[in-house]
Amino acid sequence: MRQLTRRQRVSAIVLAVLALCFITLDLGGGSLRQAHAGVRGTLGSLYRGTDAVLGPARRWAAGVPDAGTNEGHIQALEHENATLRGKLNARTVDRQVGTRIAALQRAADGSGHDVLPARVVAFGPGQGFDWTVTLDAGTKSGVRTGQTVTDGVGLVGRVLHADSDSSVVLLAADPGSGVGARDVRSGEIGVVTGRGNDGLTYTPIDPHSDIEVGDRLLTGPDKASSYVAGLELGTVTSVRTSAAGTRTATVKPATDPSTLDVVGVVLDHVATSVTAAGAGR
Repeated sequence: MRQLTRRQRVSAIVLAVLALCFITLDLGGGSLRQAHAGVRGTLGSLYRGTDAVLGPARRWAAGVPDAGTNEGHIQALEHENATLRGKLNARTVDRQVGTRIAALQRAADGSGHDVLPARVVAFGPGQGFDWTVTLDAGTKSGVRTGQTVTDGVGLVGRVLHADSDSSVVLLAADPGSGVGARDVRSGEIGVVTGRGNDGLTYTPIDPHSDIEVGDRLLTGPDKASSYVAGLELGTVTSVRTSAAGTRTATVKPATDPSTLDVVGVVLDHVATSVTAAGAGR
C-alpha cells in the first residue's frame, strides 16, 4: 500500500480539523450558526471580489476552445443573411419589372401598337452621340431604326441603330434631339429639344403663344412626327420671354434617363398585346 508523504499527512489532518470545526458550528447554538454564517459571508465576499477581477479572464479562457467553432458559425450566419438579402433584392426587382411591363401593356393598349419590352444594358456614347442607351433587343425581335422607345408613360427616345441582338437608342435628352410636342392646356404645338442634365426646352411654333408653368407637353401631333403621338414629354417649370417678345420654356422630363431599366420599343406594325421578348434577358 502506498505511503503518504509527510506533507500529505499534514494536509489531511488540517482538512479533517476544518471539517470538524464546521460540523461543530452547524450542530451548535445560534451564536455558533451566526459565526458560521459570518465565515460564509466573508468567504462569499472574498469570492465575489476575486471573481470581479478574475472572472472576465476566466470566461475568456473558457471560451478559447470554442473560438474556432464560433467564428465558423458567424461566417455561416453571414452567408445565410447575404443569401436572404439577395433573394429579397431579386423579388423586389421582379416586382419592379412586373410594374414596368404592366405600364408598357397599358401603353400598347392605348396606342394600338405592339410594344416590345427590352432591358437597358449600357449607357454611353454610340454613333457619335453622348446621350444614348443600348438595349438587349434587335432586329431579330422586330426592332428597326427610327422606332419610338417609351417607359410606359413618357418618351425615352428613338432607335438610332439596330443589329440582330441589340439596338442603340438616342435619348430625348440628347442636345441634338428634337421632338414635336403639343401643350395639353393650350393645344399649341412646338418643338422640344434636349439639354442633357438640364432637362428639355420647349419652343412653340407661334413665338407669342401662351405658355404657363405647370403645362404638360405630349408628343405630337399625330402623323406629323417621327415619334408616336400622345407620350408624356414633361412639365413646364419656367417660362422666358426674350426682348423681341418670343417665349421659350424649360421642361422637366417625365422620364429620368439615369433610372432607365426596362423600356418598350413601339414596333411599326399594329398588334394587340405586349410580347415578353427581351424583357427577361
